[in-house]
Amino acid sequence: MDPTVIDLTTKVMAILLPFVSKGAEEFASKVGDAAFEKAKSILSTLRTKWSGDEEALDGLAHFEEKPARYKAMLEDILQEKLAKDKDLSATLSRLLQEMGPTLEVVQTMEESRGVTGLRARAVHGGTVKVSQDAKIAENTVGIDITDSIG
Repeated sequence: MDPTVIDLTTKVMAILLPFVSKGAEEFASKVGDAAFEKAKSILSTLRTKWSGDEEALDGLAHFEEKPARYKAMLEDILQEKLAKDKDLSATLSRLLQEMGPTLEVVQTMEESRGVTGLRARAVHGGTVKVSQDAKIAENTVGIDITDSIG
């Protein structure tokens, strides 16, 4: 099996398993609305692409009902489909890339002096959120990114 197909399958399953296992509200509260929408898009993409394949749709439906039991079956179907369907591979890769990593920094302080929530040389993708709450603040920076990537 092609290593890129295995890698893509692993990444898709890493999103779908918690999405269907935890339920929509809990998943969204843990990863944020943007990631929730992308996970929903991945699931919708699979349903659409597999609309003419009863076995694949049944596998997906079983996985949604009992993710732990049908995880291996869906992985097998997904690998088979990705190996044959370059358009599906490209679409899923794009959706995963758009999700990017999410970093959230929350700082709650009585006094803040010389504090930076996030200092980075560069951020290449994903979502960064810094929340700072201080009653007294001096020299406090939320995000300090050295290089602009545009």
